Amino acid sequence: MGAAADLRVASKRNGFVRPRSAVSRLTAERLQELYAGTLALVAEHGYDNLTMDQVAEATRSSKATLYRQWGSKSALVVEALQCVGETELELPDTGTLRGDLLSMVERAEGQEHDADMLAAIMHAVRQDKELAEAVRAQILEPGRDRIREVVARAVERGEVAADCPGLVFVDYVFIAPIVLHHLLEGEEPSQDFLRRYVDGALLPALGIH
Repeated sequence: MGAAADLRVASKRNGFVRPRSAVSRLTAERLQELYAGTLALVAEHGYDNLTMDQVAEATRSSKATLYRQWGSKSALVVEALQCVGETELELPDTGTLRGDLLSMVERAEGQEHDADMLAAIMHAVRQDKELAEAVRAQILEPGRDRIREVVARAVERGEVAADCPGLVFVDYVFIAPIVLHHLLEGEEPSQDFLRRYVDGALLPALGIH
């Protein structure tokens, strides 16, 4: 069974998602070592060139354990991305949309993945359908849902009109600077840039000036 199929029938354990058949005997600390080691190898070699043998050697693990735990390279990489970059699950609730969005921006500080690793993953998802489906289902969609929920609460409070045309595009507008800034500027966006983006682009797109 491929990683995407595994993830569709996955059950949650300790807040992480892994195949139903896997029974983890690894401690939280050991899991974090494996995740960090895996992503470091992705940054160094690229996703396509990464092998489970390399992961086993670098993390002092057996290849059999890795396959028993995750089933495939893509499942391991997706879970590593999800867990190493994991943010606080509770949504901010400041009482205003601006406050909530700024809180989400501040929480993201210091959690950006290494640029080389991120570039390798973005390149790989264009060529690996299995990885792309898993990344979309386990990382991108949950993030989009969080953004939509924050904005939906603003609609309920009357801050944003229910028929605002920008509502359809809000998740794209929120994610755009995080993805594009590195491509255009060669570096991650600063907190100051993201705050100004919220005030100058995102909120106006939702009719808040």
